[in-house]
Amino acid sequence: MAHYAQLGRVAAGLLLAAAASAQGPGGRSAQRGNVWIDPDRSEPAGTHYRLFATPSRGAGTEASYLIYLPPDYDTAARRYPVLYWLHGGGGSQREGGWMVARIDGQIRAGNLPPFMVVLAQGLPDVRYMNSKDGTRPLEDVVIKDLLPHVDATYRTMATRQGRAIEGMSMGGFGSLRLGFKFPELFGTVSALAPSIKEMKDELPIVLEPFGNDPAYYEEVGPWNIVRQHAAAIRGRPKVRLLVGDQDSLLPFVEKYSAQLTSLKIDHQYAVAPGAHHRYDEIIERAPFDAVAFWKTVFEQH
Repeated sequence: MAHYAQLGRVAAGLLLAAAASAQGPGGRSAQRGNVWIDPDRSEPAGTHYRLFATPSRGAGTEASYLIYLPPDYDTAARRYPVLYWLHGGGGSQREGGWMVARIDGQIRAGNLPPFMVVLAQGLPDVRYMNSKDGTRPLEDVVIKDLLPHVDATYRTMATRQGRAIEGMSMGGFGSLRLGFKFPELFGTVSALAPSIKEMKDELPIVLEPFGNDPAYYEEVGPWNIVRQHAAAIRGRPKVRLLVGDQDSLLPFVEKYSAQLTSLKIDHQYAVAPGAHHRYDEIIERAPFDAVAFWKTVFEQH
């Protein structure tokens, strides 16, 4: 037991260390536990810190998020598409600050159409699913609580075509499973260096939300989700997978791309030369303009 406890502590340290390098510039607060409300209320990159009710967790509960509104939101009488952005393991909603700053600059320069960005506060290790024991219903909080709240509070395009979901690392796991499980809600699914290892390759600390149950890990993971929903996914979401060639996740992402191809799901797959497990490196070193992707997604709106 002592040896196992030590292994768990070492694994936890490794996970947090990996998470600390996953995002790059933009601020990061490594957290563990049920941190539904980010205690850091600062507002990076033109975002606004907000709370919303989470009835999926029980009456009177709340969670936080950050939202970016485009420059003309207060002056234009129109509705806007929304990108939901999911952070990586051990982090918080503010990881997306670097990405939002890039998007804002491109919108102001006229290179991207205006759209909103919602940075969800995911739990550090639950991977945007409902934990097996039911105590951390993160999927339900995002799908049943956050999306309806955003649509009711802001002038959104509350349609599949008006919603996109993207995530980095653990967030990439989340964007694939949520985007593919609910293709009627999301018209675009983007995953950067998604942490989609097989269970045998995972750190012990990662497996606890799955109840250390291989069957549950398989059931709720993106490999099974895309197989289950392939018929509904084909021709609906625009899909992209990006990963760096220096990332240990490369073989898994490559294999997942091959699975999408075998399921006849059209997608963009690219490897960024010289990029490690960092969002900024992948975006900046991709073999094309990775930020301009959002123009192809939202330009019709």
